[in-house]
Amino acid sequence: MRRLATGYELDDDRLRLDVDAICRFLLNEAYWHRWRRREDIEQQLCRSWRCVGLYSAADQQVGFARAVSDGVALGYLADLYVLSGHRGRGLGLALARELVEAPATHGMRWMLHTADAHDLYRKLGFGPAPGTLMERPAAMRAATPPSTSPVTET
Repeated sequence: MRRLATGYELDDDRLRLDVDAICRFLLNEAYWHRWRRREDIEQQLCRSWRCVGLYSAADQQVGFARAVSDGVALGYLADLYVLSGHRGRGLGLALARELVEAPATHGMRWMLHTADAHDLYRKLGFGPAPGTLMERPAAMRAATPPSTSPVTET
């Protein structure tokens, strides 16, 4: 746990995370990946390398971010948000910094996708991807899971 000068706290204790609040924001307010279901988000929280909650002085979770990583060379910053009533105080920057500048991440290359927060991430050294980076976008999920029956070729 780390207390910020603004009176807020950053904490990577997964037991403290308000999963309902995270799901509420990601499913209803985030512009990215609204295709997820609560079960998807819960799996992502469990499988992420590190999750950090942002808490107000009243101990309410008002922000969140997670990292997907091998813990050595590569990290992906995901799902960072700060609730609208708490923005404009540098809390998003503090949340991102907590993940990408932690001592355990020294020497790691970080990636992220953003449609609207380029200025924030530039402050942490993020920039355009090199020409060697390629991406295979995820296929949109079907409303029902694919069949698990074996495929036969003719």
